[in-house]
Amino acid sequence: MTKLEILKNDIKKLENLAVAFSGGVDSSLLLRVAADTLGRRAVAITLKSPYMSGREIKEAVEFTRTYGIRHEILELEAPEAVKNNPQDRCYVCKKAVFTRLIKLAKHLGFTNVADGTNLDDLGEYRPGLKAKDELGVLSPLKGLKKSEIRELSRELGLPTADKPSYACLLTRLPHDREFSAEEISLVERAENLLISHGFLNIRARFDGKAFRLQMGASETRRFCAGDFSAVVREIASLGEYDILLDLKGLRGEILNDER
Repeated sequence: MTKLEILKNDIKKLENLAVAFSGGVDSSLLLRVAADTLGRRAVAITLKSPYMSGREIKEAVEFTRTYGIRHEILELEAPEAVKNNPQDRCYVCKKAVFTRLIKLAKHLGFTNVADGTNLDDLGEYRPGLKAKDELGVLSPLKGLKKSEIRELSRELGLPTADKPSYACLLTRLPHDREFSAEEISLVERAENLLISHGFLNIRARFDGKAFRLQMGASETRRFCAGDFSAVVREIASLGEYDILLDLKGLRGEILNDER
């Protein structure tokens, strides 16, 4: 059996599936295969919170509309326990939001909930995985590497096959400091500006005083080689903040990390 056939077979055994759908590479493949296999017994549930990118939510909506997949939006406020962006934020947040997601799925008649965790994720430090395991969230893609998920996505003609990986906007802010809605908005606007100029694999870290722009190696070279003054001017219009280019490039999701 091919990897795609194995995945379809695994999903078919579940009989129904609610997919925690971010619109990223992994959950998009999982959702498309679930919908192809289970039809209306598959549903996408997208979390909408103050620290989720509006751009990504829009892309998730467009994806489900394109493929005619049932889609629910679950709107949530930031859990009280994450308002200081603690070190264990990811665990606390995932525990809170997936508890609500599972409740909605059950209300809709779905007994199985899954996310897009893949094999590569299991080798990284991701405390949110512990929370999802505790809640019984399934991970049908855990036997596939990210590269294999992209390959299968291309096979199915999915527009997400080469989409960069993103994460919630809180990963752009320092730990152990209360954040504001304005800071979240500033980060999102800065990243949207970079994306509009063709810089896709990026992060705009923000500590309240400065933006620290991180990009993949090829995009960093392109940024430096081109006329980046227009991009910098647009980011500068967001406020009186320093704008720094991190020459170490794109790496971990923690602003405090100085590797």
